[in-house]
Amino acid sequence: MKLIIALIVISIGSASTEENDLQYELLRYYDKTMTPVDANETTLSLYVTLSIKNIIELDIKQGILTSHLMLGIRWQDNNLKWNDSMSSRNHIDVTLSKIWYPNIQICNSVSGDFSFDVDKEVTVKYDGFVHLHIDKIFKTYCRINVENYPFDQHECDITVCLEHQMYMEETIEDFVIDVKLKTKSNQWNFSFEETEMEKDDVIAAGLIVYGKRKVSSATITKIIPPIMLTLLVLSVHVLPASSGEKVCAAITVFLTNIVFLSETEKILGNNSQDPSLYLIYLLILTFVSGCSSIESVIVCKLYAQQTGSDINLTPEIARESKGSRNSVGVIENSDEQNIKVRDINLSKRHFINYQKLDKIFLSIVVIFLVVLYIIFALSSSY
Repeated sequence: MKLIIALIVISIGSASTEENDLQYELLRYYDKTMTPVDANETTLSLYVTLSIKNIIELDIKQGILTSHLMLGIRWQDNNLKWNDSMSSRNHIDVTLSKIWYPNIQICNSVSGDFSFDVDKEVTVKYDGFVHLHIDKIFKTYCRINVENYPFDQHECDITVCLEHQMYMEETIEDFVIDVKLKTKSNQWNFSFEETEMEKDDVIAAGLIVYGKRKVSSATITKIIPPIMLTLLVLSVHVLPASSGEKVCAAITVFLTNIVFLSETEKILGNNSQDPSLYLIYLLILTFVSGCSSIESVIVCKLYAQQTGSDINLTPEIARESKGSRNSVGVIENSDEQNIKVRDINLSKRHFINYQKLDKIFLSIVVIFLVVLYIIFALSSSY
């Protein structure tokens, strides 16, 4: 048993020594500042693989997609070749800081320039191909569009690119996308589309991530509040002024609209390409609710004036009726004349009845909201 362990230790030690010797010979005259291309070639081909392991979060307020990516880069370094028949090693591990490597980036990363871990080891094969893998969580910018919120869809780019080069010493020869999401989002449905490779001033390749909101119970909870607030605004005009709660109810609905509007604006943010129809509707509904509050004050004021004038006329009728109690004919004539006089005075004094004013304003609000729904439906269909 001891002999077996000793042989294993000796073989590991000899393999390590051989790898160190091979690495020393390869890097003894190596210049990592020079792009490792053949004398008859001008560009170095890079083979890039982008694996999407998981999408962690899509933040529409900040316009940021957080995803777990693995970036694989492969290139051939002609200065790191060796004859595998002369050595038992067909690959070695080299620290990244000791060799040349491409300055490749995630273009639209929130953190700016991507930094490599120079202490990371990369695999170098006997034919000179270097294999580098980067496994990290990246935050990239998105094109947010909440026009059709809560049925919105957003576009996020994940693009791999090389820095601007005057003489194009490096190019992306092949780009492969591998999507293998570990978990599914409860809020979003994600789809992917590969973009065409750009080879003008900046060499870039990548994909577009489409995030469409799922129709779920959470979506329904975003639709119910505007519907209920609309019904409450309309119900203010149905509530009679004689209840004594008309103005209080109107102001309460108005303040509720303001709070819900401000909270929705915080959720949606201001990164959208197009304005949100949902937010515009809440803004208009809040304005209508404010007008309803003012109208309720006017209606209650008219109610107080008109009902007060009716009460003031009642004692006159009562006095005349009481004074002519013994004469039936006189009583009838007196009451009929007083009623006619009261109706004439009411028609002259009350230019508009408070009940009619409520009905008129309710009709205006209903017509306005119906027209608004039609406009929104037409704009969202295009």
